[in-house]
Amino acid sequence: MIRPGVVAVVLLLLTGCGQETPSRDQIPPLRQRLFDLQQAVYNHDRAAIDSLLSVKIISRDQGSDSLLSFVYGPAGDFPFERFGNYDIVYTTDRARIGCFIMDSTASADRPFTLFLAYEHDMWLFTSFEPGTDSVP
Repeated sequence: MIRPGVVAVVLLLLTGCGQETPSRDQIPPLRQRLFDLQQAVYNHDRAAIDSLLSVKIISRDQGSDSLLSFVYGPAGDFPFERFGNYDIVYTTDRARIGCFIMDSTASADRPFTLFLAYEHDMWLFTSFEPGTDSVP
């Protein structure tokens, strides 16, 4: 009798074979993109934010204005300092960055998820959404 757990492990191994492991060289560019976005958001620089966005983000009705509104809140009064406690998960052409929108208290109570795609030899943000209570 074959146990279901053994079958699941074998299936995972078989489906994982042949897939290229993404290069760790992509971690610094992804971190730099997050830092660039953080600086642009901190400075309310819509042009700099737009330069980091993929055109695909428009199909989701998102852009620099909606990102700034999300980060600073509807009244625009959240004292944004940085994106903190980030976690990066990526493949060769897609990435997800889970982080928190933080003020000077560095409280981790505003989770945030950013999605990126590798387009035209660079990482561009394709969408964003509220995160969960913990970064995956």
